Amino acid sequence: MNNRIFDINSTNACKGVALILLLWHHLFCKYPEYGFIVYETAQFAKVCVAIFVILSGYGFSETVKRKNDGVLNFYKTRLIRIYSNYWFIALLFVPICAFFTGRTLESVFISHPYAKFAVQMTGLYEIVYSGHGYNPTWWYMSAIIPLIVLFPFINCVVKRYGFFAVLCFFAFFLRPMIPVFDPWLLPFALGIYLSQRNGISAASNYLCTWGVSRYFLLLFMIILIAVVRAHGGSLKGVRIDGLLGFLIILFSFELIMSIQSVGKILRRLGDHLFNIFLFHTFIYLYLLKDFIYSFKQPVLIFVILLSICIVLSEIIEFLKRSIGFYSVTQKLQSMRMPASLKWNFHG
Repeated sequence: MNNRIFDINSTNACKGVALILLLWHHLFCKYPEYGFIVYETAQFAKVCVAIFVILSGYGFSETVKRKNDGVLNFYKTRLIRIYSNYWFIALLFVPICAFFTGRTLESVFISHPYAKFAVQMTGLYEIVYSGHGYNPTWWYMSAIIPLIVLFPFINCVVKRYGFFAVLCFFAFFLRPMIPVFDPWLLPFALGIYLSQRNGISAASNYLCTWGVSRYFLLLFMIILIAVVRAHGGSLKGVRIDGLLGFLIILFSFELIMSIQSVGKILRRLGDHLFNIFLFHTFIYLYLLKDFIYSFKQPVLIFVILLSICIVLSEIIEFLKRSIGFYSVTQKLQSMRMPASLKWNFHG
């Protein structure tokens, strides 16, 4: 009997898949001149957002399962982690981009540039204003920050009502009140549900009974849903990205469990996902656009951008260690909230 556990290594490997899809999507989603296959796969690759949201919900839930340290400590740990990295990357790349490309705050924000940039540094720019602000990729912060804030509530609802609660979040697709945020409630709740029910491990254990044919089954389902996603009318676009993202995660899990070398490479890429998400737009869109696209061939363009991003992320991690970045953030994260303020996830 197989007993496959979807652990932190598996999560990081799936983040590596999300990183590959992220870069492919951004490089070619607006360039049909690279051919039908490249353009259509670039549109498909936007599922990377759903994958990361599912993995975030899954990871948050796993953290609470292992160590229920209270809601306020959860907020403190998660928000310090996400904001410290966000601000560090902004501190590095905004001045560089302004100096070398002339993309200053004044050139981006027509009015009140410093106040609007301060709002962008809260991660809520696209909820407060229209448009993307300084870096278009940072729209995602306006989704993940509210999801972190809502996690205790969603976690409790999913724990109590199970998959029915997950389905209820589909309503936010039908009538989104906050378009930048609402579509990702369903994948986030799905990730929480999969953690609470050990869904990925259970599905993988079952698929093992299919032998090698499980890969073809999963690929067939992914292609089928991708076609529906592209041409399915009311289901077109990101509406079914939660299901599609889950199938890609499951396929990736089967692959890395069978081929360890693939898992090792993907885990290494996954370690760099958040850094690269935060700065890759500066590279391919502003600083080195002409250089990167000069390689003409899509695969080569992708490899060049990925290589540059990995090297830069390694340099950034070295810089963080050199200045004691992690020592400071870990001390802040380890500070305990007073017992009188402790509110745990059970109410």
